[in-house]
Order: sequence, then structure tokens, then C-alpha cells
Amino acid sequence: MIDELKKIYGDKVEVKYVDVDQVGIDKYPVMNQVLQMGYPYPVTLINGQPKFAGGIMVNEVKELIDETLNGTSN
Repeated sequence: MIDELKKIYGDKVEVKYVDVDQVGIDKYPVMNQVLQMGYPYPVTLINGQPKFAGGIMVNEVKELIDETLNGTSN
């Protein structure tokens, strides 16, 4: 997903994979909240907000990024 999004958006977006088991979940409080609510890994955040859990949905992520970049997010 990182390569595909970088191809499409270039430097307009930052894509980062974080393994909270390795770096510590306490560094990502929103992840701790999401996991306590019972949502499974992986969790996709856009602008720091959880949007998807349990799988990586590239098309849906691209739609949300487009909406965010165009200022039309719901």
C-alpha cells in the first residue's frame, strides 16, 4: 500500500507502518483506545483518526485521502 499511495500522491501524503508491539502502544494512545474497544489489527489511521480495522482497504483509503485533500471529507 505504501508504494501505491506514494506513486499516486507523492509527497502530498505521509504513509507510515508502525508495529505498536515493537515500539510500544503507549506511544500511540489512539491505538490503545481502538484496541480496547475490540477492533483488530491492522488499524488504518488517516490524519490521526482511526478509519479501518481488521484489514487494509486500499481503495477506501484512497477515497478518504482524496476527500481529505479536496476538503470534502464527510
